[in-house]
Amino acid sequence: MDKTPIHVRFSDIDMAGNVHNSKYLSYFEQARIDFLTKISGENWDWRKKGLLIGRIEVDYILPLHLRDDVHVETICDHVGNKSFTLSYKLFKNTSEGPKLCTKGRSILICMDFELNKSVSIFNEWKKFLMESINSNS
Repeated sequence: MDKTPIHVRFSDIDMAGNVHNSKYLSYFEQARIDFLTKISGENWDWRKKGLLIGRIEVDYILPLHLRDDVHVETICDHVGNKSFTLSYKLFKNTSEGPKLCTKGRSILICMDFELNKSVSIFNEWKKFLMESINSNS
């Protein structure tokens, strides 16, 4: 499991004083990039071998506010032939401990952008993804 701290910005807040629903996708994106950087390293050529999001879902549980102390936990919970699934849990840290505020999932499809087609999960990633699933079981 990877843990990514999130900084709620003033521009994330809607007129009701809550984090706007669209911002959660940005928080998941930040967590996803942290997770993928551990797999790919800093020098991966994303223009050649990259990902497309095939599906993303968000479940809103509790609202977030401007000064909340927030983090996202990311795990890989499924590996297919050409895609894998990352699951996210977004927590607000409180005096009583972390409270689950939002959860989500994204299905990521491996792409060869030079050939412009989906491909099997990159060999460099497969072992890490499988170990990630086994460590979360």
